[in-house]
Amino acid sequence: MEAYTIQEQVVALSGEEQLRERFGTPDIPITAFIPRNLARYLETFDFFFIATSNRKGECDASFRGRHDRSLRIKVIDEKTVIFPDYLGNGSFKSLGNILENPHIGMLFIDLKTGQRIRVNGETKVVNDPQWLSVFPGSIQLVKVNVTEVYKQNRPVSMGKSFGR
Repeated sequence: MEAYTIQEQVVALSGEEQLRERFGTPDIPITAFIPRNLARYLETFDFFFIATSNRKGECDASFRGRHDRSLRIKVIDEKTVIFPDYLGNGSFKSLGNILENPHIGMLFIDLKTGQRIRVNGETKVVNDPQWLSVFPGSIQLVKVNVTEVYKQNRPVSMGKSFGR
């Protein structure tokens, strides 16, 4: 692993830093909160994806969305989002993982513009009646304490990818 020295301390480069250095790509601007304008935008998405892993690090990716136009995610404040869990196939892979390992990655894709937004954080499963009422039919909620937010710095055209 490559390392560099700062004030006589050796700090190891993360994997992503090593690869950005190797290929000469820029850092992606990352914030530790959701800006107000982005909060409103996230609440308009029809779907998003989550990535979780269990205590052994075994990963699972899951689609989150519904065919009706109901709210998919609610931004409570710049550091907190919630989203509903509906009884789907009943396997509880993602939420089971959350009970073992609170880390989550969320990916929002705007199919019209190609813009991608990632939200990472730490989660817990909650059953707050006040918030359950915001998501009719939900059986429980996932509350995310936001730690990282970033937009993909190079939006891609999604039209050809999806046969448009």
